[in-house]
Amino acid sequence: MTSHQREDAPLASGGPDDAVELDRTIREAKSILIGTHLNPDGDALGCALAMSLYLDSINKENEVVCHHAPPKNLEFLPGAERIHQEPQRAGHDLAIMLDLESLDRLGSVAPYFESAPHLVLIDHHIPHHAPGDLRIVDTKAPATAVILTRLLLEMGATLTPEMATNLLTGIVTDTGSFRYRNTTPEAMHLAARLLEEGGNLNLISEEVYRSRPMAGMRLMGVMLSNLKTACDDRLAWSVLHYDDFAKCGATEEDTEEFVNELLTISTVQIASLLRESKPGKVRVSLRSRGKFDVAQVAREFNGGGHINAAGCSFESTPEEAEALLVEGMKACLASS
Repeated sequence: MTSHQREDAPLASGGPDDAVELDRTIREAKSILIGTHLNPDGDALGCALAMSLYLDSINKENEVVCHHAPPKNLEFLPGAERIHQEPQRAGHDLAIMLDLESLDRLGSVAPYFESAPHLVLIDHHIPHHAPGDLRIVDTKAPATAVILTRLLLEMGATLTPEMATNLLTGIVTDTGSFRYRNTTPEAMHLAARLLEEGGNLNLISEEVYRSRPMAGMRLMGVMLSNLKTACDDRLAWSVLHYDDFAKCGATEEDTEEFVNELLTISTVQIASLLRESKPGKVRVSLRSRGKFDVAQVAREFNGGGHINAAGCSFESTPEEAEALLVEGMKACLASS
């Protein structure tokens, strides 16, 4: 357990008092390191960049680090060029983690956060770890961007169009353009506010959902041709092998949203995509409808996530991972 993984650390939910505490913590810091999880999505990067731009506006020295560079479909985010894979300077006295609940999910940049004198966590995942001297976690929020927008407004921040676009990206992507059941009235209200502040919804929609490269389309064809179902077509999954990526000229980031296509089949309750990112390494995305908790399935294999969206990894062959995962999905279907 690191010095920041304190079981007795206060757990806040992102209300006005938490905004006051966050504001105090930020203003007492001289230099701030911002980070988010491996394989960052729109919520992770949108929040990290919005926080960085806010800190710029109050003249706080800061930088953003992430184990992985932004995927192609998120390179449009305002400030994306400031994301590095390691800090450009040392001596940050405050670190802020966004959209993750475990130091392990920081990947190679974790040591920089572990060594920071003070650590803040802002997240919406179910906490299974306790990192952070100040932990602001609201598991009912559909996106960390909802929590951060709420906090920034409480702190009296001036939301620029660039900040608004980043935050709106987080809300849009984690709610599936407001289609997922996690969409809340607050998310809709805050999205409207971000639009008023100059958030560019059209740009987000074009770049995230309507800019798939040809190689990605070819790979989607392979995924659909490899489709398998079980339990009267209530389970659906597909496997992409390492060679499939090479044959299509595609990369793993081209598979963004693939698993959601499997869930569009009318009978399917649980869907999964297994991707052999390199020989012996299989990454899994899980999605479900309604009450089916795929986060439970992911946790069986040291993964995690939300009830309807989760992920995990295997150090095995795709065939071995598939056998284990399908049994887990069947058990989830039977128990819910």
